[in-house]
Amino acid sequence: MEHVAARSAGIDTATPAPSATVAAETMASPALWRHAKPSRWNPWLIGLTGLTGLWQWLGLGWALRHWGEMAALTLLPVLLLTPMHWGLIHESIHGQLRLKPRANERTGRALSLFLGLPFEIMRFGHLMHHRFTRQPFDQPDISTLPANAPLAPRAKQWLGYQSRLLGGMWLAEVFAPLITWIPVKRLPALALSALGSDPQDEDVRRRAVMFASDPVRRRRVQRDFLVMLVALGLAVWAYGPWWPVFVASFVARGMWLSIADNLPHYGVAMDEPARARNFHASSLGRVLVLNHQLHRVHHQYPTAPWHLLPAIHAAQPTPGPVIPYWRAVLRQFQGPLPASSLVADAYAAGAA
Repeated sequence: MEHVAARSAGIDTATPAPSATVAAETMASPALWRHAKPSRWNPWLIGLTGLTGLWQWLGLGWALRHWGEMAALTLLPVLLLTPMHWGLIHESIHGQLRLKPRANERTGRALSLFLGLPFEIMRFGHLMHHRFTRQPFDQPDISTLPANAPLAPRAKQWLGYQSRLLGGMWLAEVFAPLITWIPVKRLPALALSALGSDPQDEDVRRRAVMFASDPVRRRRVQRDFLVMLVALGLAVWAYGPWWPVFVASFVARGMWLSIADNLPHYGVAMDEPARARNFHASSLGRVLVLNHQLHRVHHQYPTAPWHLLPAIHAAQPTPGPVIPYWRAVLRQFQGPLPASSLVADAYAAGAA
């Protein structure tokens, strides 16, 4: 299923990328993950997150106008289920949300709408992240400034990084579909500006341009973006004078997505297994993030559905310090790290 999802996103999986060979992986028992089917809980979770999404977009607007401000308290479960909502989209990206490919894609696309995410672009970008993990374009947490840089550029970089964490990443994804209205001849220059000029990322830039130039994908992205604009208009109409409540909840969910985006890779060294980390989480936390506190396991076995990650981890534990998930959330707010953090020993010393 992973190869089907990758091909549909325009990514060639025939030749492994350099990042795929970071560490020699001892395969866990193939019975644990190979040919595994989506979790039997997925239909229930899809229904739960879908209903909370509909409530946020339409139902709560009616409730606020009839019951007053106390109805806004019903947003708490909506916000609490945001990581699960994204986790189901993530399963769809990897072909593990629904058994049939068409149903898998359609469900992932529909769930993406509630978070304002362009599914086509998200799928391509996420699979690129897996293929080229922690290459220069995939290091938002690493400072490019020298150690003796003046205060002004360091402050600018720090503020830019914090803005990314506090919703900037999600906001960029919301408006990413606009690139499909840019003339194709201008896409190479745009890719150079957005992804940087590092020679290691030449293949990344080439693939991004190919993706954004494809007429079929451009039409799909444009269609989904226009559907989202219409849905936003309906939501604002449904809320009436309470529309700021909807906007606040919409942005709040986007802020969580931005905070969680690079969390498992913050300060990860280039020679750490799979260039990702695992974390501790409570039982409730593991359910809410669909076991993606085991993000290293996911990167080692991206075709494994979420419910099998703990079993795979138990069969093949990996060494290294493991901290609570909530602590990992807070750690990344300390700001951009020096390039020396890409050395494994630097992390081991700092995480002890």
